[in-house]
Amino acid sequence: MARKRSLSTVQAALRLLAYLAEHPEGVEVKEVARLLGKSLSTAYALLNSLVEEGFAVKTEGGYRLGSAKPVPQPSSFLEEALEELYLRTRERCYLALPTPEGIRLKSRGRQGQPHPLGEALPEEAHALALGKVFLAYGALPTPPLRSRTPYTLTDPLALEEELKRVRESGLAVEMEEYALGLSALAAPLLGPKGELLGALGVVVPSRRFPFAFSRLARALSEVARVPAHLTPPEPPSLPPPEEGPLRVEKVEPPRALKEGANLGDFLAAYRASLEDPEGFWGGFARGFYWEKPWRVAYAPEERAWFQGGLTNAALNALDRHLPERAQQVALLTLDGEGHLSKWTYRELTELSSRLAGVLKALGVGPGDRVAVYLPTGLEAALTLLACARIGAVHVALPLGLGPEALRERLKQVGAKLLVAADGYYRRGRFIPLTQGVEEAAEGLPILWHRRGTSEFLERVSEGKPQDPLPVPSDHPLFLLHTSGSTGKPKGVVHGHGGYMVGVAWALRHLFDLKPGEVFHSTADLFWIVGHSFGLYAPLFLGGTSLLLEDRPDHPSPAAFYGRMAALGVDLLLTSPTLLRALRRHGEARPTGLRLLGSVGEALAPEVWRWTREHLAWPLDNWWQTELGAPALATPLTLPAKPGFVGVPLPGVEARVVGPKGEVLPPGEKGHLVLLRAGPAQMVGLLGGASPWQGGMYWTGDLAVMDEEGYFRILGRTDEVIKVGEARLGTAEVEAALLTHPQVAEAAAIGVPGEEGEEIAAFVVPRSKELPEELKPLLAEKLKAHLLRHLGPLPPPRIFFVETLPRTRSGKILRRVLKAELLGLNPGDTSGLEEEYGGGKTP
Repeated sequence: MARKRSLSTVQAALRLLAYLAEHPEGVEVKEVARLLGKSLSTAYALLNSLVEEGFAVKTEGGYRLGSAKPVPQPSSFLEEALEELYLRTRERCYLALPTPEGIRLKSRGRQGQPHPLGEALPEEAHALALGKVFLAYGALPTPPLRSRTPYTLTDPLALEEELKRVRESGLAVEMEEYALGLSALAAPLLGPKGELLGALGVVVPSRRFPFAFSRLARALSEVARVPAHLTPPEPPSLPPPEEGPLRVEKVEPPRALKEGANLGDFLAAYRASLEDPEGFWGGFARGFYWEKPWRVAYAPEERAWFQGGLTNAALNALDRHLPERAQQVALLTLDGEGHLSKWTYRELTELSSRLAGVLKALGVGPGDRVAVYLPTGLEAALTLLACARIGAVHVALPLGLGPEALRERLKQVGAKLLVAADGYYRRGRFIPLTQGVEEAAEGLPILWHRRGTSEFLERVSEGKPQDPLPVPSDHPLFLLHTSGSTGKPKGVVHGHGGYMVGVAWALRHLFDLKPGEVFHSTADLFWIVGHSFGLYAPLFLGGTSLLLEDRPDHPSPAAFYGRMAALGVDLLLTSPTLLRALRRHGEARPTGLRLLGSVGEALAPEVWRWTREHLAWPLDNWWQTELGAPALATPLTLPAKPGFVGVPLPGVEARVVGPKGEVLPPGEKGHLVLLRAGPAQMVGLLGGASPWQGGMYWTGDLAVMDEEGYFRILGRTDEVIKVGEARLGTAEVEAALLTHPQVAEAAAIGVPGEEGEEIAAFVVPRSKELPEELKPLLAEKLKAHLLRHLGPLPPPRIFFVETLPRTRSGKILRRVLKAELLGLNPGDTSGLEEEYGGGKTP
């Protein structure tokens, strides 16, 4: 029997073309394989060859006969360039060629390597090295700047600078901008007159990219043979953002948040708070228990609140809610060992009243100061409430202070008793405190909390219950030190009455706490945010607060997301530091959060947008330890402007002024001052000059106000960078850096230069293992990025670091960076995080 001869390639192609002509509706690959008696892979190869030559087209309905003319064959030297690049690199290589039908791609090598490119450039060409080449030389229109990965350049200004670098260097770089795990290089192929003929590119896994970069760049440059003397025509610039370099925009809050806000008419409330303090603040204050009513709600001459009134913060935080809320959970506490406990209002009242008896037996009375050196948790909360109950003044000190720093704080505040723990947990590690505490106490009585035992609670149970002591509204409730971000920490004193009214109003009407919701502040209790919104405000309103001893993202960001969801947290108040850390980590998970407040530092627009997309609606707010509660924010009924903290809140009048106090017009940078502050403001100060000077509260911050009264915080006035005639706030520079997708965190300082100061930027890259080979390239990108945002300035200096020095409240200590760079004394670093060597005095 004669053997059946198989079709030759030419015969198979002719038969297939005839079959396609007979079936204009389209045919599938399986059908072609049966027709020709070939395998599926052979059928695929033949069909793709016909498509490549223009004889067939691939559609959703299958393959059809091509109607267009065949694509002209590229000149042989371009094909040879692709082959040569592959032979030199042995990586996946691409040749991109402009055709009447668009930019077509040919590839060579490592065919099994995954890559999301097909036969043509995708719409997100700006995310590809090959696409950047065509954009740089004007061969492609600017596409919509959508994000493919967290590293995609979506800022028009940054992209324009990137394309300028491509034209200058002849090399385009793609670092996981189109697909995670893949990076690429590309170079233009230019004709004798500088015209763009095409582009060559090479793609490698990102894990090998840092080590292969030099080899690949050299091969590309040599194969592409870009003539150095040719200057291609300058393409038209990308259109700049409509509202300035930081993409200022108005974003309306979600409809449900806006319509359900506790503060429905902000403008009416603001006017009433200034025009009728008695009616506005007095009306809210009457919701609390007063042993004796006040004579006047606000005395402007003394800046005093509720004069003549007698009350007690602990009574209003606990006893006032009994018996109605006796069984309601008041505190959820999660200690460093992972033990979760629930404490009801009845239990907190009983325990704190007995601890007050223990304190009284140790000689503590009204007005005495009790130093508290405890980790965030039940014991710290009970101690603060017990002090308040008997009119004593609690002084919470940040954990991790060295013996000398702790001794200095204890002497400064004149403590009568120290309540201390023998250790605490930080990122899962137990840090002992006993030796340092004993060295610092120098005979001062110590009430110990021994970790891992019930000794403290047993001692509490032995105390005689104490009734709350009514005290004047301005009687000291606590003394708390500032973060010390710009110098030696000051001791700020807050009272019972005004503070209670101010923080409770803010939690209800700004942070929008609803009945039954769980509130969580990631700040430790020894900072003002922890005092105001970790403990007191939720209890004043009869809510539930979550207290966490260890870091919120320990042991991983995934733990943070899981904790928020598992514990049913509705409202979160945190710092930009945590938000930047979560953003750097990448993948976010559902949390169930309804609202997220950010405080402590300026919230950069890029971080604001990430928070809105991945966590919850961001509510930026600004205040200081001296103010006790937010002074500037964007209430839920107003549109937000990312990068702008917001407007003055009820009870607050704010201005931007010059050095002599003259009011500056909108748009001009100046000193942020307050003409009036809310009821939570301080009643005293220990150390340092009063911020109230000439009838104005000088905040020490640089700011700008727009035409609609929104304020943008630009940094501390004593950290302004003077570059030539320009005056730049640190927050301005850092916000610009954070718009670059390769930057996770940044800090900026001014250092001496040839003419005035120069910008020195310390950058934490989003890639945790950025190799040395890539740092110079990324530094050049960041310099160009900054200059495009900030204007013509001397080139900034870029330093890559693994972490930034921060206080335990999350604020960057820029003076430490400056001291390290210039070899100066950093000053008091007792407030530094342990990871950066904190806890020491100068």
